[in-house]
Amino acid sequence: MGPRLRNSRGITLVEVLISMVISMAVVLAAYQTFAASEGYRRAATSGGDATFSGSIGMYAMQRDLRMAGYGINTTSILGCRVIAWDEGVSPARDFQFTLAPVVITQGAAGTPDTIEISYSSSDAVPVPVRLTQATPTTTTQYFIENNFGIVAGQLLIVGEPGRDCSLHQATNTPSLATPGQQDRLRHDDGTYTSPLGTVVASRYNKPSGTGPNYTLAGILYSIGQAPVVNRYYVQNDNLVVDPVLQGAVAQPAAAGIVQLQAQYGRDNNADGVIDAWTEVTPVSAAEWAGLIAVRLALVSRSAEGERPPVTGNCTATPAAPTWSGGTFDLSARADWRCFRYRVFESTISLRNMIWRPV
Repeated sequence: MGPRLRNSRGITLVEVLISMVISMAVVLAAYQTFAASEGYRRAATSGGDATFSGSIGMYAMQRDLRMAGYGINTTSILGCRVIAWDEGVSPARDFQFTLAPVVITQGAAGTPDTIEISYSSSDAVPVPVRLTQATPTTTTQYFIENNFGIVAGQLLIVGEPGRDCSLHQATNTPSLATPGQQDRLRHDDGTYTSPLGTVVASRYNKPSGTGPNYTLAGILYSIGQAPVVNRYYVQNDNLVVDPVLQGAVAQPAAAGIVQLQAQYGRDNNADGVIDAWTEVTPVSAAEWAGLIAVRLALVSRSAEGERPPVTGNCTATPAAPTWSGGTFDLSARADWRCFRYRVFESTISLRNMIWRPV
């Protein structure tokens, strides 16, 4: 009996304890390897997301900025306030914008800027047409010296140095009118007949009229059927675009964007060379005419942050990123150092301001 009992003995307590210690060491090593691998994966994935989002956002803004000022670069009324009306939304609305290629509204205390970009969609030569008669009321039809390129449905900018501008919609095609009537441009409320022969509702003509009355110093030009006034800004960590003329809800252009900063490039002596980068918005037509470039930067942030250490601050981004215009303020989020960032910077020449009409 004795030998058989000795041969059938189980694992001793010491052996169990040793096995547990070895197993725990293996599990700990595996966990550390997994944690490190997960950290590398998170950093790579989040960095890729930030790069993609920033690239998309910068592309959208660059595309609009390259068109900025097309068809609205007539020097005499640059920078005027455009008074407008839109009954294509409910409720109908009064609104306004600045007749300028780019308007930068600086964010307070380092918060993101807002950039508004405007350009015409007209395929005709963007040359202003002079009024041949003063307008006694805001609903009076316009008498013009040249009807070239103006068709029913196009949007019109009417202005005069020293006065507000106004937005209207053409409701006739003057060149198709009977002889003796071809110098008259209507902007009636109600409906009009399009060049395709369909009856269309007039959207931008207020029943009581819009804007001031103009004298013989007034000018008018078409900005096409679908001009653009796009306002870009950062909202809830997204770059959004607000189509001002359409009155639609602002739409996300790129996710994960936490900063937007921009500056004007000014040519102060008309030699085609940037003399200064400034955040000061022009206040006169002459100053707007000297605007020939824009410098801007976007900051995109990783979707996931790094885990903070047990003590101290995160070190994923120990210092705030910078651009040519200075250092970005990311302090709106207390744990900003736990995230990774990508900076996208670009300088865009405003070619339509450089090649504007004399």
